Amino acid sequence: MDGRSFTQKGWLPWLVFAITVLLGLVVATALYRLDDDKHATHFELAVRERIHWLESGITVEFRPLRRMAAVFAFQRGEISEQEFIELAQSAELSEQPELLAIQWLAKEKTPSGQEVFPVHYSYTLTVGADHDLQTDPVPRALLEQARQRRDSSLSPWYRAHGMVRFRVVRPVFGERGGELLGFISGIYRVDLLLEAVLRPSEPISMDLFIVDASADVPGYFHQSRSVFRPVGPNIGPFPDSRRLTRMVNLFGVDWRVIAVSQPGVFIASPWGFLVIGIGGVLFGTILSTYLRMLLGREARVHQLVELRTDELNRRTEQLQTLNAELENFAYIASHDLRAPLRAVSQLVSSIEEDGAETMDVELIRRMRLIRERVQRMDDLIEGLLIYSRAGGTIIEAHDRVPLGSLLQELSDELPLPAHFRVEIRAPMPTLRGNALHLRQIFQNLLINAAAHHDHPESGMVRISARDEDKFWRLDIADNGPGIPPDERERVFRMFASTGGKDGGVHAGIGLALVRKLVHGYGGRIDMIENQPRGVRFRIWWPK
Repeated sequence: MDGRSFTQKGWLPWLVFAITVLLGLVVATALYRLDDDKHATHFELAVRERIHWLESGITVEFRPLRRMAAVFAFQRGEISEQEFIELAQSAELSEQPELLAIQWLAKEKTPSGQEVFPVHYSYTLTVGADHDLQTDPVPRALLEQARQRRDSSLSPWYRAHGMVRFRVVRPVFGERGGELLGFISGIYRVDLLLEAVLRPSEPISMDLFIVDASADVPGYFHQSRSVFRPVGPNIGPFPDSRRLTRMVNLFGVDWRVIAVSQPGVFIASPWGFLVIGIGGVLFGTILSTYLRMLLGREARVHQLVELRTDELNRRTEQLQTLNAELENFAYIASHDLRAPLRAVSQLVSSIEEDGAETMDVELIRRMRLIRERVQRMDDLIEGLLIYSRAGGTIIEAHDRVPLGSLLQELSDELPLPAHFRVEIRAPMPTLRGNALHLRQIFQNLLINAAAHHDHPESGMVRISARDEDKFWRLDIADNGPGIPPDERERVFRMFASTGGKDGGVHAGIGLALVRKLVHGYGGRIDMIENQPRGVRFRIWWPK
């Protein structure tokens, strides 16, 4: 791609600007929704707290009825009117202005045997309300509901003489919950009851609207912070704020509680959204401007990279050509050098055969020395050929070679000295690589250890493996004389030798070939001192 194409992309800064602004709006929207969800959760928890106050407070308000029901149950309903009045006056009912009256509905049977529960005694706590309370009906269904529940039951709200009321009845049973004796009934004023129940709670920023869902009375009881409004007509549409509706079951009657937050409370603020949005626009402007500056610089850098890449490709091609020529030269040189060596070897053989009877001891020694030198030269040429074929770049490994089996085969096949031991410590890994290359590596290491051992009859090589992250660490340790520290790097060079017993490849090419193959697979080989004596080759082989 031409470097000028970067400068022609004038639309790229605008694209970055649009993406940055869009991301800013997305982030702002997401944060606003998270904040709004948090306020919604807090609002719901606050509403639950108010409902808990409502439920527990009404239960506390009905406590005098439970006490009187317990006394009537203990007396089996046989209480005189004077005793009833004294009991009502001693029940701290004067502290409950919301309780208009308390009544005892005793069980009676008609001549036909039907059970009825007329008002037997009545105690009025509101002055001037006697006549009103005498006319309040006691629904037969309410009594039956309380009887079945064996607990208090509430009537729906009803309006009488300018007040919204409800009746609560509690059944009174005989000893151990036996025969039904009658009902204790209380008549409550709704607005005063709810004000008494909700007043102790801490004022919070919400309005409560409470209505009896089963009643025919229109309107709501309204609590706005600390201001209480009695049940009135329908208030119309609610304010434009957060609203939550819950149904609360109180002693068999469903009351609907509608909580409406005050304006601006429990609502996420839009200012954070606006700040993040404006910040996104500013950041997009700065980023797009900076990008336009970078595009010109990028074009120049790209042109320079293309020039350097072309130059590198040319040099790589030249290097590959030189490597191929070098490998071909090594092969041809080894072939051409071997021809005169074979001729010299044949000439020595002919001289030995022709002069076998006339040659003295010194001449025979010199002929043997010539043959050994020719064999050493042939081994060096063979090692040079093997080294050149090993390659100098990373070798791709496709095969999986069980190292344990390969080492066992080498231990059995190699012409090692008698009593020279090869100890293979299991378990051995399966390596990625070419089996021939792995055989060359360990063959040279084993032959090198045996050839340079000062006591081969008691010599030993111990091979172990260890898993280290992305590599297998392979240790090849012998108990020979070791290698001085200043010689350890030199022995990896071509034709370097520490004075082995024979002139094989290991005398000068073996370790160089080993390191070249290990590096070709992306591994590493080091030499360290073995304790108590000897040398340890450590190979890190990639998995």
